[in-house]
Amino acid sequence: MICIFTRPPQPPQPSDAATPTPMQIDGGEGHDRQITGEEASEEQGYGEKGKEEKEKKKKKKEELGESNLDGLCCSICMEPWASHGDHQASCLPCGHVYGMSCIIKWIQQCHGYPAKCPQCNAKCISKDVRKLFASPVVVHDEGLQKKIESLQTEIRSLKNERAGLLDVQDKLLDVQDNLLDELHQVKKKQADLENATLGGMGSKPLGFFSAKESWGENNRHHIDSNISKQEILPCSFVLQQELAVEGATLFDMDASYQILILARRISGMGGTHMLNKINLICPHENEDIQLPKRIRAIKDLRVSPCGRLTLLASLGKKLSILSHGSNELVINYDLPDPAWSCSWDSNNPSYIYAGLQNGTLLTFDMRRTRNPLQCMVGLTSRPIHTIYSLVNNPAFGQGARKLLTASSIGPCVWNTDCARERPFLVPSLENQGICMSLAYSPSSDDIVASYRPKILASDGSTSSQSSQSSTALNTVGSQVLVKRVAGNFYNKLGSMSTNVSYVQMTKSTIINIENCYPIFAYGDEVTHGLRLRALPNLSDSQNLKPHQLPILDVKYAHSQGSGLLGCISKEKLQLFSPKYM
Repeated sequence: MICIFTRPPQPPQPSDAATPTPMQIDGGEGHDRQITGEEASEEQGYGEKGKEEKEKKKKKKEELGESNLDGLCCSICMEPWASHGDHQASCLPCGHVYGMSCIIKWIQQCHGYPAKCPQCNAKCISKDVRKLFASPVVVHDEGLQKKIESLQTEIRSLKNERAGLLDVQDKLLDVQDNLLDELHQVKKKQADLENATLGGMGSKPLGFFSAKESWGENNRHHIDSNISKQEILPCSFVLQQELAVEGATLFDMDASYQILILARRISGMGGTHMLNKINLICPHENEDIQLPKRIRAIKDLRVSPCGRLTLLASLGKKLSILSHGSNELVINYDLPDPAWSCSWDSNNPSYIYAGLQNGTLLTFDMRRTRNPLQCMVGLTSRPIHTIYSLVNNPAFGQGARKLLTASSIGPCVWNTDCARERPFLVPSLENQGICMSLAYSPSSDDIVASYRPKILASDGSTSSQSSQSSTALNTVGSQVLVKRVAGNFYNKLGSMSTNVSYVQMTKSTIINIENCYPIFAYGDEVTHGLRLRALPNLSDSQNLKPHQLPILDVKYAHSQGSGLLGCISKEKLQLFSPKYM
């Protein structure tokens, strides 16, 4: 029952001859209430102010609904009850419920005369008011329940629609994969026509050839092909750009889109880790990308082959994908251990990899799941600090997805198509020392592993951790060149001594330019300069402008005949372009 009163009844005056005759009006829902003649005159004579109050209460009543008012709101002020405070739900002896402040005010307006309940006219005084300590009283609303059921049905429909769209997306991605497979087949046929790599092997089956035989035929054909096309030219690099950076640790770049992604640690902001996106056309107009605190330090980052995404491996147990368009992390994979390295699959753009601190290798498929497809245990519990995806070579009948990784024990080869198959160390690279850097060229299948000597502990055991003082942080290590010749065949071509660090993991890269010998680029720990060596003899080719601090990362990117070589330290970034001599 809903009752509306404009003001409480006034006490009788001495001049009143008789009590006003009550009038019956409809109270709604089959109930009637009484209103005095004085209240009726008030309905007609209180002017605009009274009308406005009535309109407000009427509007509020319509918004809340009559069925909700009885259970949720005070019938005097039309406001919801409170569980405590001035407007706490309270009741009269007759059982009707009001807000405490409203009913007390109603009673006080009678100026000592007996007040009446606004709904049933039962007499009451202030001391009769009792606070209620109970859960909210709610009246069942069939209309609201039907609306909830309708919304639930709509939600289920939207979920089904979303599932259908995801299925369509998966089908489109499958179509994309089929088109990529067809493209690989076309490239395979073209490679068979242009480079008959196995043509000189006669009728022998592939499995019966030694690594030496395979390397001799492959290398001789490669040299003959180059001589028949064009003379091999020497190449050098000239400084193109030099940018000042603060707290830089890693970077990668895409030559097609002229984009560079830089990982930094800002010491002045409490050790905050962040990214910078630099447009190489206008390098001074760069964008800062803040990373969530849970990401922590970035240990590796790789720009995707399409140039629109960057893969991030972090110590915060995250493998993340950054969109260059929105500058936001669009995917975050939770990892069981901190990540030290990451890589895109060179044969399938949907697969990505993460190397963990405990030596485990994880495979992810971006299309269908947020959990790893595979979890493979390595040969050691030491961190995997480098990952490369090996390119399938149709000439050798290679169809399996294989990875080349490096940890402190050296380079390992993984077959990700068979999770039960254990990885193996690249032959002839056992017991070389502590592997601290690995470079791989997919176009020439050259591999260069950098080592530093093992540290002998006081008990005669070996350790990969430094126990040297700050006055002896550098030592003489080695760089070993290996050629991947056929399937799982690898041939060691030579080695060279170099200056290496006892305390720092460094990066290196292999540069392949058309009609030039491959070049191995790395940071020299003594000169702090970028050093270039020609392959396969590892002879010094060029020493580029040194830095004040050690070089932390070296990358090479190329697109449509143009290339860009970059190196970075905590103070600056240098970019070099090739120049034929």
